[in-house]
Amino acid sequence: MNAIGEQFKTVRETKGLTLDQVADDTNIAKRYLAAIENEDFSVFPGDPYIVGFLRNYAEYLSIDPQAIIQSFRGIRIQEQPVPFDALLKPRKIPIWPFIAGGALIVAVIASLILFSFSPSADRNSAAALARPAPVKYELNQPQLEKRFYEGDSILIRYQGDQYLLLIRQISDRVAIESPVATMRFMMGEEGSIDLDKDNRPELTAFISDFQKDQPDKGALIRFSASEVLGLASATATEVATDVDTAAAGDALGSVPDRPSIQQSVVFQGKRSPHPFVLNVTFRNYALFRHEIDRKDRVEAYYHKGDQITVTANNAAKIWASNAAAAKVTIEASG
Repeated sequence: MNAIGEQFKTVRETKGLTLDQVADDTNIAKRYLAAIENEDFSVFPGDPYIVGFLRNYAEYLSIDPQAIIQSFRGIRIQEQPVPFDALLKPRKIPIWPFIAGGALIVAVIASLILFSFSPSADRNSAAALARPAPVKYELNQPQLEKRFYEGDSILIRYQGDQYLLLIRQISDRVAIESPVATMRFMMGEEGSIDLDKDNRPELTAFISDFQKDQPDKGALIRFSASEVLGLASATATEVATDVDTAAAGDALGSVPDRPSIQQSVVFQGKRSPHPFVLNVTFRNYALFRHEIDRKDRVEAYYHKGDQITVTANNAAKIWASNAAAAKVTIEASG
């Protein structure tokens, strides 16, 4: 006999009650009372009847009806059969879908890697093809200013000897290699070059313009000869190389024309820099770029009527796709 029936019977006998007395007082048939105490719930028509009789009988004997009902439901749960599926052996999950899925993931990753590297290789090849072939120049005038590219060279004749300057690299700085050393110049920097180690510079180099880490765009450099070279005013020439004329013509036909840039000096002096304000008014559409105090460049496309104002402490460099479209006014500041 389980706890429910034993509890009912113990309390009833403690109070000196018989099943007949309880049946008369609760209107519950004697056979149902006996079935409750014996926990023979098969005689009841259904669980709702059992729950009702348990509640009435418990309240009559001053027993907690909720505790009795919870105990009965626990018995019912224990009596329920184990599901048939739970008795079966667990089914083995086939591994081939996982293998196929893994192979598919590997294929996708490999495709992404190939896709990411292929455009880079194409861009590098395109940049190499677009880069002009190295050109050798000869400095035979006091000043030579051109846009040079990596591999270009400048021949200087001095005191019966020939010296060669090489544009070694254009990255964050412009590297110029001389017979003595390799010098690196920043944007707007000017430096002297000694050709024969006599501590007397034969020429100076000034870096006017270049794009960092974009060697295919070249660097605008001005070479100025000192008086010791004794150069008369003449035109700089390109030195002919020992290549077949027809082949050279074909090669030159495939090389894009180099941009020609003309500059005008508005003011030149050796006084300390003074802050100034740059006002730009656009008369027409133009791509405009400015670099203030050797900081990051700002580039944008402006419409007719647009205006910008920038303040500089030391220097300002500006570029415009259409010089006639930009009206520039410079005012002193501070």
